[in-house]
Amino acid sequence: MKPTLPPITPVKRAIVPPEPELSPKAVRNIVRVFALLLAVPLLFEAASWVTSSKTNLAAATVRSGTQWLLMHALTEGNRTVFLGREGWLFDHRELDRLAHAKRPGNDVFPDLIKLAAQLKAQETPLLVITIPDRATLYPEQIRSGRQLYVRRLKEEVGRLAELKAAGVDVMDMTDALWDFRDRQPVYFAHDSHWTPEAMKAVALAVNKHVQEKYPRLVSTETPIINAKIFERADAGDLARRLDPLLAEKLMGEEGADLISIQGIEPSGKSPIVLQGGELMRVYDDARLSFGGGGPAPSAGFATQVATLLGRPLDVRGLPHPGESYEGKKLVIILLPMVELVP
Repeated sequence: MKPTLPPITPVKRAIVPPEPELSPKAVRNIVRVFALLLAVPLLFEAASWVTSSKTNLAAATVRSGTQWLLMHALTEGNRTVFLGREGWLFDHRELDRLAHAKRPGNDVFPDLIKLAAQLKAQETPLLVITIPDRATLYPEQIRSGRQLYVRRLKEEVGRLAELKAAGVDVMDMTDALWDFRDRQPVYFAHDSHWTPEAMKAVALAVNKHVQEKYPRLVSTETPIINAKIFERADAGDLARRLDPLLAEKLMGEEGADLISIQGIEPSGKSPIVLQGGELMRVYDDARLSFGGGGPAPSAGFATQVATLLGRPLDVRGLPHPGESYEGKKLVIILLPMVELVP
């Protein structure tokens, strides 16, 4: 029996190839590939729910690669973090503030005026310590050029004057930290918090101020303390906002030597109240920058001030309306300038 010849196209007088057919093996391979493509994002999603951060790993992986390209190809940060000179990172809100862009206000200033009146009625002094932001102290990392003196918003001077007129004892640390930055760093390049050295310098200034104006509140006895040095490294909270997954590889890590002090624990019975936010808690809260993921190092601003004054402090968060200060002899508030003048 003769074999069947393949058809010949009459136009080209050539043999027409047979219609392609998938073998069972090829079909199985294609199904496996599609199954794998579907399984990978599902695995990422499942893994994100068993991690403590609940981060979507698939999205974070794509974001890491995209951010690397933005930084190295276009020298860009993202919507919330500005990439400055020499690898410095800034919150866009800091730049908006300096550019007088419209930003949401807050009730910090009017609440301070009300608190001053409340404390004045019970003859309790109020000491407010204002700390400048990173953009104010490091403008040369935003644009080239060296400023010879600190430039501040004109609204700051007015707000500070109003606080003083209301009877508030004000310690504005802007000029002091501007001078301090020539000797030691005040802020980290990739983190929004101040350095331990700047924190200690402000604590020393507060101790000197309290000793001079409120000497009766300072203990004359030397407290028994136990000090330990911790070496901590961290990518920085601003770097993690650029790349939540691989911030260390994207920007590297910065180091901090923390002096942990045990022996003077906070006490609600203390006549001195110290209030503040993250700036006060940064080296006392293990969840914040340079916490190390372990126990709280007890190396923050409250610990430093309490050690210098030689007595426990009543440590609280930022003030809120209706808060009681009965029996208190001094209220100290550590306040970022961006909170006083948004």
